[in-house]
This record gives sequence, structure tokens and C-alpha cells, in this order.
Amino acid sequence: MASETSAGLKVLHGLLQQLAEAEAGLADGPRRVAAADRQVTAGEQQAEQQKQAIRDAKRSADEANLRLRSKEAEILKLEGQLNTASTNKEYDIIKGQIVNAKKDRGDIEEAGLLGLEAVDEAQRRLKELESELQKRRQQAQAAKSDYEAQKPKLQAEIEALQTQISEAEKVVPGSELATWRRLRAAHGAAAVSCLEDDFCSACSTRVTAQDMVRIRTGVFVICRGCGRAMYEA
Repeated sequence: MASETSAGLKVLHGLLQQLAEAEAGLADGPRRVAAADRQVTAGEQQAEQQKQAIRDAKRSADEANLRLRSKEAEILKLEGQLNTASTNKEYDIIKGQIVNAKKDRGDIEEAGLLGLEAVDEAQRRLKELESELQKRRQQAQAAKSDYEAQKPKLQAEIEALQTQISEAEKVVPGSELATWRRLRAAHGAAAVSCLEDDFCSACSTRVTAQDMVRIRTGVFVICRGCGRAMYEA
């Protein structure tokens, strides 16, 4: 049967673990909120970049349209010159220029169509990004609301556990309080280790026969391997 000291350390160990979980939960809230906010910021940046991509695509499409108009005006001018050509040579030269201009016009028209398709695709992508951004904003708000709802509960739980731990720490002998405080400051809930088949569960060091006797007679014993307070369940 475990000694009163071991029984007390077991209770203390459980309370410290509960405290660690509550403190982790309280600390996790702001981290989750911050992570959600970063996702919103990233989504906003993506949406702004996509809006710029749309502006660039529209500008390219407008430039292609202007080039097309200019090329059509050039073709009309050449066709007018063709009708007034005074020699066969001049006629052939102008006709060749018209052929080249019409080829250029075809290339410009193709570029213009591709530009319009790029605008449509960019606008479609923006809608997707804005939809995703809306979801991220909702998730961020949910994270904040959840944290605000859980925060007072966790704070109350932590306060209650700290009171219980202060009472449970009375199992530590006065002569060992300074050692215990150093242990708890360094290891938190892991400052206490349960024995498993005469081995320290924290570092797997085998407990000496002498220390086992001391533990079973209620002495506050520190593991020779890792320095944690040991108890027998």
C-alpha cells in the first residue's frame, strides 16, 4: 500500500497536470485567434493582388483594342492609296503592305481575345478569393468568440486549481520546499514522477532498493537520474 506521502504526491501530480492543461488552453486561445487573423490578412493580400491582376489584364486588353483600331485605320488608308496607285509597281507595293497589315491585324485580334479571356479568368479567380476570404473572416470571428467565451471559465478553473495545489503541496516536507519549488519551476506538471515497476517513469532510471524503502516509508525522495519527486501509485 502506498504511503501517505506517495498518495499526496499522486494527488498533487494530477492537479498539476490539470493546471497545465488549463493554462495551455488559455494560452492556446490567443494563438488560434492570431493564426486566424493572419489567414484573413493573407486572404486580403491575395484579393488585392488579384484586383491588380484584373487591372493589368484590362489595360492589356484596352491596349490591344487601340492597336487594332490603329491597324484598321492603317489598312483603310492603304486601300485608299491602292485605288490611286499610278503604276503597277506602286500598286504591288501597296498591296503587299495591305497583306502584311491584315496579318498584323489578325495577330492583334488574337491577342485581344486572349486578353479578354484573361480578364474573365482573373475576375472568376477574384470571386473565389473573396469567397474564401469571407470564410476566413467568419472563422476568425468564431475563434475570437470562442476564446472570449472560454477565457473566464479557464481563468476560474486555473484559480481553483492553484488553491487546491497550494493545499496539496503541504505533503512536501518543509525541509524540501526549496527543492520542490525549483523542481516545479523547471518542470511544471512533470516535476513529479510515478514509479513503474521500480523505474522512474520520467527517465527510466531504476530506483535503488534503499530509495524504494524510503519511498514506501513516506520519505520525500528525488530521482537520482532526473531529479524529479517520485511516488508509488
